[in-house]
Amino acid sequence: MVLLRGEYGLYKHEIVTPENHLPAWLYLHDQNVASYIEPHWHSSVEMSYTICGHIANFFIDGQSYTTSSGTILVVNTMDLHSIRTFNNPNIEQKALTVIFPYHLIKSYKTDISHYSFNINHPQKFSDIQKEAYHELQEKLDKLVTLYHSDHNLGKTIILLEILEILLQAFLEKRVVDAVSDQETKRKERLQEIKAYIEDHFQADISLEDIGNACFLSKEYLARFFKKNMGITVFQYVNYVRAKRAKQLLGEIKEPATRIALRCGFSGLRTMDRALLKIYGVSSRDLKRNRQ
Repeated sequence: MVLLRGEYGLYKHEIVTPENHLPAWLYLHDQNVASYIEPHWHSSVEMSYTICGHIANFFIDGQSYTTSSGTILVVNTMDLHSIRTFNNPNIEQKALTVIFPYHLIKSYKTDISHYSFNINHPQKFSDIQKEAYHELQEKLDKLVTLYHSDHNLGKTIILLEILEILLQAFLEKRVVDAVSDQETKRKERLQEIKAYIEDHFQADISLEDIGNACFLSKEYLARFFKKNMGITVFQYVNYVRAKRAKQLLGEIKEPATRIALRCGFSGLRTMDRALLKIYGVSSRDLKRNRQ
């Protein structure tokens, strides 16, 4: 997968490039570590399958999901989404990500831009959809067993069967018109806010500073960001600071307190709190790993 990034954060969208001549991009998450994938969007369709354990917060297009074993979630084209997991040494946690490039889906459904996949609310399924959901789970389990093998033909067949089920059982007409234009403006505004934070995270920035830069009142800014990103403005500021601090702690020989101040934290304790919450590690852990 190729990511389009700014210096410290994920920008506008990502381009998915399948590997090993497969029709889709696959990734097996099998490390039981705390992690956070910041809010982003892309034109591809992303499927997440929780094999065991759970995902604490999978935020998709304004809704928050907590998954358990067997849960399938789909992120539609240009849906804003983020993921947070926590380390639990007592529970095995595994999940599979499958990302279907937009052009692949369009080759089978030429008017796909007028549709979206509706699979994230199993309680609303028809009997046919319940059966299709179970079939998807079985095929995803087979994909997991083949994941580390070189049996790319088998993987390809299963991936296309999964896509076929999605297209046949879970496709629904999008409401298109002014909505798509509003969606574009919403994402542009989010990008503007994120860009300002990523450019100024080292400073003692306030809601008023960000609002003034983006021509928004601080009250509207706070509501808009929380609704669309699933986190508060200052949770995102702390994420950007922690991300930079984690990078510096792993790369340079400099006192952790100085790195904390360089990254916009008020001190070492504040930085460690953010690192532990987002990554499950402290500055001491990161410095120890560098040695």
